[in-house]
Amino acid sequence: AVGEIILVVIGILIAVSINDWQENKKEEKLLKTYLKDYRNDLLVDSTMVGINLRMLEQRDEGFKMVMSDTLKREDLFKNPITFNLITTYNPVKLQSKGYNELLSYVGKNETKKDSLIQNIIASHSAYNELLEMAMKNISEDIADNMRYLKNNKPWIGRLMTGKLDEEITDYFLSIDYQNRSAVHATLVFGNLQVFLKQYKAYIEEVLPKIEESINYDEKY
Repeated sequence: AVGEIILVVIGILIAVSINDWQENKKEEKLLKTYLKDYRNDLLVDSTMVGINLRMLEQRDEGFKMVMSDTLKREDLFKNPITFNLITTYNPVKLQSKGYNELLSYVGKNETKKDSLIQNIIASHSAYNELLEMAMKNISEDIADNMRYLKNNKPWIGRLMTGKLDEEITDYFLSIDYQNRSAVHATLVFGNLQVFLKQYKAYIEEVLPKIEESINYDEKY
């Protein structure tokens, strides 16, 4: 009877072990899927960041021209971007599918500590918060500039339809426009551009680690 009980216990332990092994394999497969999704998100973000950095380089030329002490009326027409430096911007938002999946995975598996996953969660959350703050500040400054022009410059309608005349170009040569451009340039190049470069460096650093983790799971 004792021998039979021992055999039953052993059988139960083996069944539990097999079940745990199957559950672990299922979790590993799920995590690998999430890592692949996050990798794909980073590839999309990398393209987006590259495009926006190039756009900012073009805008930087316009800001430097406007804030130059030697700016002349004809210079404005050589670089039309000088007319919309403080009234337009390109919204930037990070991909979130893979990150949200990994965040949910960590929440459900708090006892499983993976340094790569923990680093991804912490880093991505910080970068996303910084980007949202930078975009919020830029958006608010754009809105403030638009309100000012709408309420104080009767020619704003002509500007919006691309009709430029001496009255309009006089403003874009003024100290007020120069000051507003300086403030906006600080938000764009002192914050957004710096963030995008840091995020680009993060992508380049973490992608090989993600690939290594995915390939390790597939190999072993």
